[in-house]
Amino acid sequence: MKLSELFGSTLRKAPTNAETKSYQLMARGGYIRAADNGNFVTLPLATRSLNKLRARIRHEIESRGGQEIGAHANIIQLAAGNIQSYKELPQILYSFDEIEQEAHSRLGLFGAAHSPNISIHVLAESEETQIKFQKMIEGIIKEFLEILDLDAKKTDCGGHVFIAKNAGADYIHCVQCDYLDTQEFAKRSKSALSAEDSRELEKVATPEAHTIDALAAFLNIPKEKTAKAVFMTATIDDKEKLVFAVLRGDMDLSEEKLIAALGASALRPATDVEILAVDAVPGYASPVGIKGVLVIVDDLIPQSANLVAGANEAGFHLRNVNYGRDYTANIITDLALAKANDNCPKCNSPLEAVEGVELVGTSPAQPAEDATYTDENGKGQPTWTASWTLDLGRIFAAVAESHNDKYGMILPPAIAPYDIHLVWLPSKTIDTRSDTDDIYLNLTNTGFTVLFDDRDARAGTKFNDADLIGCPVRITVGERALEEDSVEIKMRAKEDKELVEIDDIANYVLEHL
Repeated sequence: MKLSELFGSTLRKAPTNAETKSYQLMARGGYIRAADNGNFVTLPLATRSLNKLRARIRHEIESRGGQEIGAHANIIQLAAGNIQSYKELPQILYSFDEIEQEAHSRLGLFGAAHSPNISIHVLAESEETQIKFQKMIEGIIKEFLEILDLDAKKTDCGGHVFIAKNAGADYIHCVQCDYLDTQEFAKRSKSALSAEDSRELEKVATPEAHTIDALAAFLNIPKEKTAKAVFMTATIDDKEKLVFAVLRGDMDLSEEKLIAALGASALRPATDVEILAVDAVPGYASPVGIKGVLVIVDDLIPQSANLVAGANEAGFHLRNVNYGRDYTANIITDLALAKANDNCPKCNSPLEAVEGVELVGTSPAQPAEDATYTDENGKGQPTWTASWTLDLGRIFAAVAESHNDKYGMILPPAIAPYDIHLVWLPSKTIDTRSDTDDIYLNLTNTGFTVLFDDRDARAGTKFNDADLIGCPVRITVGERALEEDSVEIKMRAKEDKELVEIDDIANYVLEHL
């Protein structure tokens, strides 16, 4: 491809609205431009890079028997309508789609409203087979990220996250053991209080102590000796239900964990009217004596004796509230929101809060009751399904964020739009153009992809553009090198330049790519 004919140009300065480093680098390199609708347009350079990623994934999956399907397929519905017998399983299916990002999200292709992605699905007849294929797919994904030299950390649920500032999403990370998960679902180490014998309930006056901090201060007790009551209204099976969540006072509620535990479609704070309707009092509520409410407690509550909880009467609390004796719950589960400086659930080291972007999402293996097949005994069985989504836009952005210097991007060969950036330097004394044309033809015939800067421009301009575009190899054809039947070759990731004889160019590039 001749640079003079390439649609899109480099920019001397990043757009004023470019908030992230990836946006700045890709815009300056001539890969993307902002569109009026808040989205981004991928220019030919970016489209070539994305197609390169697609081709690699397609090859890896199809070499293992995978087959491509159309975009936006409902995999469960597809399996239900097309899989009848165990003889038709297992299957690997994949598709190229676009993800619609949440409004104002900066997690897509440099903040784009839509981001290209690859979805991979495995349909299997048993959990055992599903696990076998799961390892294979995860191996493909791991290798794919490695060839891009991306330090993507695996989350506790199996996804892969790239850690970066201004990435837009909060994660909890352990530096010691690399535990990583979204803050909404991350776990934390929980320490039970010292064992105590249950004491008798005692009602105490606690005027104006309608928060945990105020209560602990008034009674001169640590917050972990209190029970925090959180009233929420959840939508479950299209009906709103009042929910009473109880945690130890030194912990905060993860609403996402609560939603998952309830199987709720929506969740909102309960109103004072809703709380008063069940004879509870806002600020002084507890599960003791409450009826008609769905009670769910954090799994540390049953191990915490003699807590202080509300008395369901304004200005009063109860001392020595004990789970099991004074109240029970419909659900016991982990409800605590993990935060920085909490201890890691795996190694007990301090956790840190970081920003990151999910590059690979997963839907864990599970039996699909709505997609059955007939086994070898003629009985109906659920098809086991698992899915992975690779967000190519986020992957592209992560590569730009992590592979650059002050001059521009340094793209790995697996994502670079061209292998070689060939620079022609005009000369007033000899014909450098014809030699450059010959080198361009020989390199393309050898199988390399080449971006040929054939413009009649200054050397500094050409070198600056080559650095911004970031192809792995820059070959410069100029008067001085040609006098020695050589060219100057510089790897984008290195400072050094080498003179290489023209006949040895292809071998040199092959050895260094």
